[in-house]
Order: sequence, then C-alpha cells, then structure tokens
Amino acid sequence: MAADAAPALLYLPTLPAPGGRVALAAEDSHYVARVCRARVGESVEGTDGSGRRALLRLIEVRDGVTVEVESVADEPRGRRAWVLCGAPEGERADWLVEKLAELGIERFVPVDCSRAAWRLAAGRKARWERLAIAALRQSRRTRLLTVDEPAPLERALAALPETRSRWLADASGAVPVGPTAVSELSVVLVGPSPGLDEREREAVAAAGFRSLRLAEARLRTETAALAWAALWSSGSG
Repeated sequence: MAADAAPALLYLPTLPAPGGRVALAAEDSHYVARVCRARVGESVEGTDGSGRRALLRLIEVRDGVTVEVESVADEPRGRRAWVLCGAPEGERADWLVEKLAELGIERFVPVDCSRAAWRLAAGRKARWERLAIAALRQSRRTRLLTVDEPAPLERALAALPETRSRWLADASGAVPVGPTAVSELSVVLVGPSPGLDEREREAVAAAGFRSLRLAEARLRTETAALAWAALWSSGSG
C-alpha cells in the first residue's frame, strides 16, 4: 500500500528492524490519528534522523498509534554543510534553526564573539532541537540537524574537521564560486550582528576561510546564514 496516509515524515529516534513494532510519541500519534485520520492497515513513512527511511504499517490507532516496520532503507549522505553563526539581534534564532533544518544543513554551531554572545541561548538548545525535529518531519528529510551548545569562536574553529570549503559571509567579499564536490564538507561562518573584531577576522583568515559576498547590500546575521544555506542547498555553493 502506498505510504500516503500522512504527508509528513514521522520521527522515531529508536527505529526497530523490519518486523519490529513501536508506539509513536504523543505528537506523532495525534498527527496520524487526529490530523490525518489514518486507519489500521494504512502505511506511513518515518526516520530516525540518521539517514534511514522506513515504511511503517499502522496496526493500532485507537489508544495511541502503534506501527510495524515493514522495510528500512539507508539513504546516501550526499553533500554536507555546517553553519557557524554569531548571535543575531532579538529572538530570530528560532526561525534560523528551523530553516537551516529544512534546507538540510548538517550542523548548527552558535559561536560567541567579542562583540556579541549567545546570552539568550541558555536553556534554548532543547527548544532548537524540537524545532529541528519539526522541520525534519515537514521537509521529509532523513538526517536531523545537529544543534551544538554555544562555544567561543576560537574553540569552534579549532574543532572543525578538515575541509577546503570554508567561507566567511562578508559584504566586502568575492562573489560565490562553483559548487563543492559531493563528498566535501562545506562550512560557513556568519558573524554576529555587530560584526567580528579585527583579531577574530585574523583568526578566521588563518583558519582558511575565504570571504564570500552573498548580496549587493549588507545582510542581517540570520539572513546571511539562510542565504548561504539556500545557495548550498541548491547545489550552487
């Protein structure tokens, strides 16, 4: 039976092997039973967020929803991208995290800089993770955005894996270049709303970041991060 009983992908952090059964979390149960009005015997799709897509058959929808795993397929990882981002103004981080997840970014790293720190991030990581899961469901992606705790810029730079594709979003930078190789990790750093100081710019340059202009005008922090993510997701960056 076609997996069309629910248009969004279900999130099962623990995904059994084919033949196994699992009770859905309350949110997914409500979505399947009350919003989609799915029935026993119908099929839906789910993921554990690690790149696996499962076909699931509904076997109980009355007192909570229980599904049986019919098949599981591993999807190739493909292109990868990390976004290192300074603190934006106000309460725009929730929107930023949601959209990065929809666009398929692999990791979101909030960075504390000399001119701005993520003071509003205390206790927000759990909320950002919930937003990432909601975006995973909506976008039907099978890889969940990883959300890091805020870290000083120097520490975040030192922890980066090896990659030649390192970009600094900069209004005075060069125009975008061609797409990166499929297997290569792309990393962008977006400074906080007041910008990076000179010492930080020197550290970023020493770490191999190249300046990249994303628009003719100066962009807000969260706009620049999303502009780059959209460019990358389209295969152009």
